[in-house]
Amino acid sequence: MEYIKKLTECPLFEGISEAKVESVLRRLNPKIRKYKKGEYIVVAGNPVTDIFILLQGSVQLIIEDISGSYSLIAQPLPGESFFEVSATLNLQKTPVSCYAKADSLVMTIPFKNIQSNPVITKNLILTLAHKSYKAFAQLEHVSRRSVRKKILSYLSAKKNQAGKNEFVIPISQTDLADYLFISRTALTRELMSMKKDNLISYNGRKFTIKTN
Repeated sequence: MEYIKKLTECPLFEGISEAKVESVLRRLNPKIRKYKKGEYIVVAGNPVTDIFILLQGSVQLIIEDISGSYSLIAQPLPGESFFEVSATLNLQKTPVSCYAKADSLVMTIPFKNIQSNPVITKNLILTLAHKSYKAFAQLEHVSRRSVRKKILSYLSAKKNQAGKNEFVIPISQTDLADYLFISRTALTRELMSMKKDNLISYNGRKFTIKTN
């Protein structure tokens, strides 16, 4: 199968050698589908019983309101899984939508089939724990009272992850605004103000936190 190597990079398949992945997949009965840019992969309000793995491209998980505005929940990278919680809970009406930000290739695996594999089941538990931690981190950022404090909370976390003052954030500034639940205009204005106050410097996704 063409995407075996990409699956070995997926945390769900950790501990399963590349030589064994194909035989494991035959028992999991996965499906692979292509999505065009802008096409919805999952629409909120529908049931989700499969776990999804991004093989190629770019997708975003969002929560939309009746006005058409949305909040960014997650942006999986190729080789990462998503909709684990919805599939595990067998949600008949998931609150989250997912669309292809670029032409994408996605694998789906029925959750009931995953339960038969102890290695993948263990990895799923670890994945859920890791994502719960990331959700808590996002809550910590967005709960700050001012736009500046939200931004500083996020940038400080990325600085600590990188272990240095210079780092590259994994998402665009537009997506960062959605992630922090603020408008792009407010984010741009505050970044410029923080740069003027000599707190940070930045160029696109590359940031430097200044130290006194």
